[in-house]
Amino acid sequence: MKVMVIEDNPDHFEIIEDAFASITEIHAHVVRSESLSAGATRLSSEHFDICLCDLQLPDSTISETVLWLSIQTNPLPIVILTSVNSIEIAQTLLNKGVQDYLSKDELTPQLLYKTCCYAIERFRHQQEFAGYNQDMQAFCASLSHDFNGHISRIMGVSKALKADLTSRTDCTPNELKWFDYLEKSTTDVHSLVSDLQSYLSVGYANQVFESVDLKQVITKAVASLKDAIQTDFKVNLPDKLANISGNIALLQLLFQNLIANSIKFNNGLAIINIVMHDTGNYIEVVVQDNGIGFNPIHADKIFSPFNRLVNDKKFSGSGLGLSIVKRIIEHHSGSIEAQSELGVGSIFTLKFKKIK
Repeated sequence: MKVMVIEDNPDHFEIIEDAFASITEIHAHVVRSESLSAGATRLSSEHFDICLCDLQLPDSTISETVLWLSIQTNPLPIVILTSVNSIEIAQTLLNKGVQDYLSKDELTPQLLYKTCCYAIERFRHQQEFAGYNQDMQAFCASLSHDFNGHISRIMGVSKALKADLTSRTDCTPNELKWFDYLEKSTTDVHSLVSDLQSYLSVGYANQVFESVDLKQVITKAVASLKDAIQTDFKVNLPDKLANISGNIALLQLLFQNLIANSIKFNNGLAIINIVMHDTGNYIEVVVQDNGIGFNPIHADKIFSPFNRLVNDKKFSGSGLGLSIVKRIIEHHSGSIEAQSELGVGSIFTLKFKKIK
């Protein structure tokens, strides 16, 4: 096993080297780099089975090291070497692709061996999962393209047939009604395919997380909805919202679906009020509407895929909107809850982890 150890403290490196030497199950060739830049150079030019990296290095602040670790694309498992006060940072990095962390104060040969084996195995599973995600993404894109192609052709033939018939004869109201029904049905299928692709796409490995301004994301989501739908609506936002760690595209999709749900299930002008609360560990975003509401006994079912609580035909949709919302927020290690009252409206409370 060839091991890269990025560690500037010679005493700490000696402890790690001695621990590897004491492991009888493997023969480890341990290579040391004293700085992040030196380690990065060697990792890019040589093959290593695993990298152990200290967070506090002479040429890099903790935040810079964290950033470097979170954007690594090299096919290499990484274990963070931590002190007691950096364990929380290391745990955060686990959500960003780092395989494991190891406290220097608790380092023993047995623990080092188990940690390295676990990191290598976890990395292998992550690589397999990433390959599966890429295959699934390609499948969804291909399926969506094929479905939408057929739907567009059906819609085109329907419009051409309607135009041809109306130019030669007067269609009856019932015939025109059938043409309208066909157009609406193809539009609904197109929306279903789009929503299904969005639902299945959440969680792909190539989605980058960064610091995101929630107000900017929601403002863009509102602007996108105003361009896409004919219905008038109003969204009230506070002057400032917090930044969270997330994927911009997914968060915009989340708020588009959540706000669109409030607009759709409304008998008048939809008014959506959005406020934020800082609870200490979480950022709470509360989205309240004046829609038709739903029976609170169905609060758990409302986020299930294809579960429609309202059967009225005037409220069309795929039944995936809120499922997409839940899937995205869980991908951000958050949660969502719904409260409602029939005829009064609904309140959705979203919890996002704060940026440390």
